[in-house]
Amino acid sequence: MDLDLDVDTPEKVAGVLRDAADAYYQAEGDLSSAWSDENAGKVWTKIARILERAAVAVDKATRNYY
Repeated sequence: MDLDLDVDTPEKVAGVLRDAADAYYQAEGDLSSAWSDENAGKVWTKIARILERAAVAVDKATRNYY
């Protein structure tokens, strides 16, 4: 998974963060399934939530400009 924040407009940053969050949620599910352990990969879920909150903050920051 690549987290490329080299976008042409600031409001696209939120979308990149949300895409990364989705990938981390998927990674958590894949690890939990592969290891038959519901706690495997939980850190990816925590990181995904952080990215989602960052995306909301970016939306708020760019709302007044675009």
